[in-house]
Amino acid sequence: MSEINYLHLGEVTLRYRLIHNPESLTDASCLMLHGAGVAADITFLPILEHLNHWRWVLLPDLTGMGESYFNERDERPVSIDSLASEVDSLLTYLDWNQFDFVGYSLGGLVGLRLNQVRTEASNVSSKMALLEPASLDREDLGALMGIRERYREASLIIRETGDVEQGVALFMNSVAPERKKHPVTEATTQSRLAHRPHGFAYALDAVTDWVQGVVNAPHARNELIDSVRASLLISGALSNDALRSHYDQIVSRKPAWKHAVLKGCDHSLPFQKPRQVAKLLTDWFEMK
Repeated sequence: MSEINYLHLGEVTLRYRLIHNPESLTDASCLMLHGAGVAADITFLPILEHLNHWRWVLLPDLTGMGESYFNERDERPVSIDSLASEVDSLLTYLDWNQFDFVGYSLGGLVGLRLNQVRTEASNVSSKMALLEPASLDREDLGALMGIRERYREASLIIRETGDVEQGVALFMNSVAPERKKHPVTEATTQSRLAHRPHGFAYALDAVTDWVQGVVNAPHARNELIDSVRASLLISGALSNDALRSHYDQIVSRKPAWKHAVLKGCDHSLPFQKPRQVAKLLTDWFEMK
């Protein structure tokens, strides 16, 4: 069973899909959050075709993406804290207290912040799987901010010039410079991210703003990581070596964390190999 609903939260209306699988292997629940500029369904439904672990799966669209909007249907700036707070309100509305978490890119960072807030309030931390989460792609914060400035440039191109194709290309060349540039794949990525270009741009800015805050307060990122009991980090083999190196460094000091690398993938790994992602998720969440 799968149903789509909308939750009105002040100035924002969140669209979410709630999936019930009575044939699941467990009675556990899972929250999944997508990346910048893409909706939850297009990100996770292909993966869920190969998953049978959870009884309930919650797929919200973050504000500015998919079918979640400000009520006037205009695009506005968002922040990591505002996105996390809106998802927290959805969880409260649905009376979800204990659940697993899967987050991709922007959704990974929002989930980390959400987990931190909820852990501080209830001392209950979700078991996680993070697919190239935003803000963990470099150990060195100066290098991380340098990358984010390129994303800021991509955002400005989209919002100020209206050249969505150029802005998306700059983003892709920054986040996945070693990707295999097949014309069909490139066109598909462009189309996916251009669905709500200004929402995509504001999502990029939200991460850049958060990273700027971490540069000014370096302890904040470690506190975010340390609030997570156990997490699987999934990276693409074609992503930057420094990204995988930082994941390995995190795992070396967090014994309940693991790092898996998907061959032939870049930052678009959930779209490139959904079956393999599903296998990694199944193996990870079945572990006690």
